[in-house]
Parts: sequence; C-alpha cells; structure tokens
Amino acid sequence: MIPIIHRDGTLHIGGLTAGPAAPGFTIEAAEKQAEAVFDALEGQLASVGCKLTDLCKITMQITDRAFRQAVYGVMGRRLMGVYPVSTGLIVKALHDPAAVFQLDAYAVPGGPHERLKKYRSTSAPYGLHKQEFVADFCMVVIAGRRIFLRGQTGLTLDRDFPNLHDVGAQARMAIGNVEKLLAEAKASLADAVAATIYVTDRAQIAPVMEGLMPALSRHPIPHSLFVVKGLAAPEILMEIDVHAMLPDV
Repeated sequence: MIPIIHRDGTLHIGGLTAGPAAPGFTIEAAEKQAEAVFDALEGQLASVGCKLTDLCKITMQITDRAFRQAVYGVMGRRLMGVYPVSTGLIVKALHDPAAVFQLDAYAVPGGPHERLKKYRSTSAPYGLHKQEFVADFCMVVIAGRRIFLRGQTGLTLDRDFPNLHDVGAQARMAIGNVEKLLAEAKASLADAVAATIYVTDRAQIAPVMEGLMPALSRHPIPHSLFVVKGLAAPEILMEIDVHAMLPDV
C-alpha cells in the first residue's frame, strides 16, 4: 500500500500485510509475517522522512486469537519505547488470503510527540487477565493539532472491569473514558472528527448505541460500526476508537 499524506502532514499507512512472505496459518508464520510487516512499516515511514518515534496510532487485525501473542510479541520488541496508542481486533479474514496479520498506522512528523498515560502491557490487564507479551503503549498521543486515543472499552482508566457481562454498561464506561482522555488533552467531544465502533455480536449494536448516544447526541461525530470476531480479550464486548482535532488558536 502507498502511504497517504494528509494536508496537515499526517501520514496514513493502511493494509500492511506479508502473507506470501511467510505462508501458512501457524504461530510460526504469524511471527514471521509480523516481522515482515514491521519491516515494511519502517520502510514506508523512512520513504517519506519519518521515524518510528513519529508513530502515533496503530490498529492490529489478526485472524485468530491464537496468533495474538506471537504478533504482539514482535510488535512490542519492534516498537519498544515508542508508546503508540492502539486498537486490537480479531477478524474473520483479511483482504490478503495468505495473511494472518494486518497493520494500519498513523504517523505525524516531528515525534516523539506528547504521550499521556504511558503504560507497559505486563502491568495492565486487558479484561480479566494480564498479557504475556511486553509492549509499551499510552492512552493519548497529541501530535500538533491531532489527538489520537487508544481504543476505549468497558475497562476503567485504572484497568478495572466492573461491567463484565453488560455491553451497554461497557459502552457507557468507554465513552466516559473518551471524554476524560480528551479533557486531559485540553479537548472535548466537540473536537472529535471521527469515531469507529466495534462490537463482537450484531445483537450488541442496539445496547451499545444506547450507551453511547447520551454523550454523542450532544456532539454528533461521523462514525462507522463493525461487527468483529473479537477484541483484546473475550470478555471485552465493544470498543470505540476516536480521533480528534484541536481547534485553531
């Protein structure tokens, strides 16, 4: 895929896969594909004069939860010390039939940028359990006027999970987290420019939207909604991904 450079200088790299480089649907193939994808990411960043420290947001799409540890292990090693915000999806299939892993990324020149609420994966549970892979993340990246948020779920910002089986409550928690994080970036939902909502079952759409709408109705945001195979942990039933833009001063 060719990197897209937006008018404000933001770089968008979409649909990076490496299926033919390591064919097969095994953990070993997933690890090799991940290495090839991050090689390609570094190459595309370098082709437009960017570095890994310019990286702001990544979205990881994996076709089977069994491959998650291998892929994220590579990501954690390759992006150690970068602290991107992230969204992690388990999907049924990818456009490349040989691929088990796909990466979407945003970068803004001039990094490392301001990164709020940094954390390491081994110290923060995703759902009910901690992750075995070691990776550096954060909750907010402020790059110029751009604000990138980590995908928000039913976990509190302190990583508690009070709404285990209630997808509507998870949605209310997620949008509340979004509002708090935007406030830390000196912004609000009025500054949001796009949202992507993920659910793990079509039946969850109505309760999720009911949970989100009290906040979103005050400041409508263009949004897309997808039904995916899974999220970071089986007990996480929804996620919302928000991009915002600080107003001109």
